[in-house]
Amino acid sequence: MATCAPLLMAQETGIGQVSKLPADVEETGNKLYKLPEAEFVGSTSFRSASLVQSLWSGLNVEGHYFGGNENNVGYTAGSWTFHGTHWKIAPGFGIAFGDNGFQTMPALSIRWGYERSWFITEGLFVQGLQHTRFFPEGTEPGQPAGESVVPSIADGNHISARWKRLTVGGTWEHEQFREGKEWKGGVRVALRVLPPLSFTFFAMGPGNELRGGVLFQPEEKN
Repeated sequence: MATCAPLLMAQETGIGQVSKLPADVEETGNKLYKLPEAEFVGSTSFRSASLVQSLWSGLNVEGHYFGGNENNVGYTAGSWTFHGTHWKIAPGFGIAFGDNGFQTMPALSIRWGYERSWFITEGLFVQGLQHTRFFPEGTEPGQPAGESVVPSIADGNHISARWKRLTVGGTWEHEQFREGKEWKGGVRVALRVLPPLSFTFFAMGPGNELRGGVLFQPEEKN
């Protein structure tokens, strides 16, 4: 997600002599603003959004939203990204919160990514650290909550193959905060229209749910 620092060409000041760049100019060039990574996905019954902003070195601030027609949960956190040649992993700690009786609580998260040649996989897992009562979809106002659960969310997980501008693969998700333990799986397609911008499409089941979204993912420069 880092932007490329512009190259400052040294100017020749004389025969066999090249002027040196001031130290403060070099430092300024290495501290350019990094664009955030963002994604929104939605359907008639589900919505999710995420934003990850790099602050300094491997330090990030991130926010995620997951919702349906009656239940909405958010998560905001700080995280640290560890990089390898082809992989990255970002553990985080923050606060999970929501409406419809959701208990605000501390939570842990982990994001990961691996990309090599045509193969790519990414994902997010958020684990709450306390219990909350959940209200299933369709619960009438004033009706008592159901059982107590420790909420967890796995979202945006996929294993895919990339060919030119097209990325196609399998995707899965797990949500335990609104209807107990809800698993879904399906097919994910991403079409890159600009270097950082892609349109995404999902066919999820059970339920024959179709989703569409937008992904903004600037290329990382090491």
